[in-house]
Amino acid sequence: MSEIKTGRGRFFFFGALSGCLMAFLFVVAIGVLIALAGDDQHRFATEKVAVVPVEGEIVESRTAVESLHKYADDSSVKAIVMRINSPGGAVAPSQEIYEAIRKIREESGKPVIASLDSVAASGGFYIASACDEIVANPGSITGSIGVIMQWMDLKDLLAWAKVKPETITSGTMKAAGSPYRELSENERLYLQHVSDQLHGQFIRAVAAGRKGKISEAQVSAIADGRIFTGEEALALKLIDKLGNLDDAVSLAAKLAKVEGEPGLIYPRKRDGGLLELLTSSSDAQSAVQRVLGGSGLRFLYKWN
Repeated sequence: MSEIKTGRGRFFFFGALSGCLMAFLFVVAIGVLIALAGDDQHRFATEKVAVVPVEGEIVESRTAVESLHKYADDSSVKAIVMRINSPGGAVAPSQEIYEAIRKIREESGKPVIASLDSVAASGGFYIASACDEIVANPGSITGSIGVIMQWMDLKDLLAWAKVKPETITSGTMKAAGSPYRELSENERLYLQHVSDQLHGQFIRAVAAGRKGKISEAQVSAIADGRIFTGEEALALKLIDKLGNLDDAVSLAAKLAKVEGEPGLIYPRKRDGGLLELLTSSSDAQSAVQRVLGGSGLRFLYKWN
């Protein structure tokens, strides 16, 4: 009798184990199918519009530029929509994405439309101005054509802590903007000059990107850092139409002469692992780095 019970127990155990294994393999198979599908929500559509998101502070350009080149080389993608929800950020990455858009428009002939979400200010607008047309919601915040540079003056804090930093430089301007001492008048003029240079680049880029729609003089007249609603931006010719993402996609498809409803594809989201979480930068981390003497002096195309 005990042998029969033992046999039944083994049968139940192996049956349960087999069931769990089959369930696991099923989940894995589903995951593989999703991975193979990638970022394509309309896998079998022959004509597609790709949406490239630019979200949050602009600190790098690689992700957006790689997506742009990928879709420029994809013959099934007929147009690209830049979905921008960003207050701007670092100067160079904003310029790199801008140039990538302009080159892709020129070399591939594919229309690129900007769709402004809640905020597309400063560097976010810089990127948008490279597109064929800009579509914004009436309440979108945009504009903020200007440069900002900030750092912390820590000299009083260091004096209170009885810490005396020492700096050796090879030139009189090498330590300009150091948080350890006050800015001299010459250093202030020097940094203002750099800021003005970057501001002029911003103005010229907007005028070049929106050539025939707004002149450089008109851009310069409103390039004092102020923000505008989408409605105001339309009146100022900073954008072309009021509308949402669907309107931007429809416009992109129309300019690309897509017949019928196009398929929509998005870049695959990268899931951050534990290592990325531990090593990624954040606003809080940046603030700590500035306090501890890290590189906090940055020129930014950024709204606040």
